[in-house]
Amino acid sequence: MGGLLLSLYEASVELLYIFSTAFLYPVILSLLLLFAWSLAQLGSLINEYTTRHRSLAELEDISLNAAHMSREGRTKEASAALKSYKCPRLLSLALEQTGRSLEMGLFALKFEKILQDVELSMAKALEPVRIGVKVGPILGLMGTLIPMGPALIGLSQGDIKSLADNLVIAFATTVIGLVVGGVCYATMVIRTRWYRQDLSDLEYAVDIIRGKRDETT
Repeated sequence: MGGLLLSLYEASVELLYIFSTAFLYPVILSLLLLFAWSLAQLGSLINEYTTRHRSLAELEDISLNAAHMSREGRTKEASAALKSYKCPRLLSLALEQTGRSLEMGLFALKFEKILQDVELSMAKALEPVRIGVKVGPILGLMGTLIPMGPALIGLSQGDIKSLADNLVIAFATTVIGLVVGGVCYATMVIRTRWYRQDLSDLEYAVDIIRGKRDETT
């Protein structure tokens, strides 16, 4: 009975070892792809920073003009004025939707929906980097732990080369995983601040339009 239990234990340990080591190459490939993607995200962040435009005074003027045009029944001109404001993509799309709601006479009903949709779109845009913040270090840890088994086996057998090779893989995957997590975290923090500012600007513009319209009703 004891021999059977020992055999089952040894078979279980061997299966665990085989399954764990089988993940090594997928983990390494995933880390490399994730690392390349994080660098692309960093490049996109830098590009957006250099091209990002924000002028609160200009937004105020456009919103006031759009409110006056809408009050006078020139809804198409009001919509065109809102679309003319040069701003980040998500805010620009929201202003376009606001303009269309003015044209259709549904502004009073849709402005809350527009704000909610923009907030959801911003959260969706941040989801990939949020995932990268978690997944990068997780894959890095997996890439660290998986080669430790073969490294210890090599150590017990006196195979120094196998030990060194596996330790190199373990340390390299740890570093790459942490770099991915750091880049994604920095990108997430900066983009979150930008999106909050854009959402605040949109709410301000909507308040201006709604306030001016309400003054005449």
